[in-house]
Amino acid sequence: MQWSYTIGSVFGIPLKLHITFPMLIIGYAALFGYQYGWMAAFRGAILIFLLFICVILHELAHSKQAQRYGVNVRDVTLLPIGGVSNMEQIPEEPDQELKMALAGPLTSFAIGIVLLSLNLIFGLDVTEFNLEKLATSLGYLPVYLAWINIFLAVFNLLPAFPMDGGRVVRAYLAERMEFARATRIAASIGKIFAILFGIVGLIINPFLIFIAFFVYLGASSEEQSVLIGEELQRFTVRDVMNTQCPALPGNTSLSGVIERFFKGTCRNVIPIMEEGSYVGVVNQDDILSAIHEHGLHSEVGVIVKKEIPTVSPDDKLNEVYKKMQQNQVKAFAVMENGQLIGVISMEDLGRAYSLATAIHSHLKF
Repeated sequence: MQWSYTIGSVFGIPLKLHITFPMLIIGYAALFGYQYGWMAAFRGAILIFLLFICVILHELAHSKQAQRYGVNVRDVTLLPIGGVSNMEQIPEEPDQELKMALAGPLTSFAIGIVLLSLNLIFGLDVTEFNLEKLATSLGYLPVYLAWINIFLAVFNLLPAFPMDGGRVVRAYLAERMEFARATRIAASIGKIFAILFGIVGLIINPFLIFIAFFVYLGASSEEQSVLIGEELQRFTVRDVMNTQCPALPGNTSLSGVIERFFKGTCRNVIPIMEEGSYVGVVNQDDILSAIHEHGLHSEVGVIVKKEIPTVSPDDKLNEVYKKMQQNQVKAFAVMENGQLIGVISMEDLGRAYSLATAIHSHLKF
């Protein structure tokens, strides 16, 4: 099932809406409508729509800054808890990450200040911040939206990695120590904040529990990713690649490929050749999907992924790991002097990581 749908594109960045986001609009409309009537429900829906625009601007500020550093932004997705910029990688240069992290909160803060200034010019009272006034007066909407943007800026600057403030902390630390150690410290701080969010959420606002979950999960995930890269840099592709998986011709039937998976030495990925030249790879998931769609007698050349880049046997595994994440693929063919000499998959990287951590643990004792 598809969970996010593209609704447009800005700066070449697809904008996606998660199917759960409309629940936020419905929830606010229902809350306002239940307490203050149908017109209040309409005002609640308008508030969330305008907030939706502000969150997009916040995330686009991050994304545009990342593009300046050569980072490819796959998309920006709007969720009920806010926006998420899906980038191929996070810049490891501390000053670049710092500028990218600050771009979003500064944009939200600027929106808030501009709206407050306009409210003051038109003589509106900007000292109140309550839902009742918003529900009963559409004219109060700019005031409420201004304070929400300022709150959004301040909240995102909390040092809860991987939120913006947490990335600022990591950038600061990375200027003074190794990137991996900086990430571990920032992630630990993020987990502490996630626990605090969860406790406060149980007492005050359950919405904070969802934020706590995503902060803790995000901190753990990014910490693990950096730790994996740190361990994998000890190896090269040549150390772990599979050289026992001969390429198949593109006219091989899918049933023949399945037989190779079961009886051969290929580990979930097979390179494909056409007219004596390497053209791409297929993995087990590709084959299973193709069987359901085309049947067992279809040729594997029809489904081969031909745009996947190759790697050299002398490439470091941490660079290959980054490359797999950036290209969103699970395997590469290994080429040397224009010849196919093996394949390397995410499973191979997993085995190398397990081996490295086991050796590391043993040496510590």
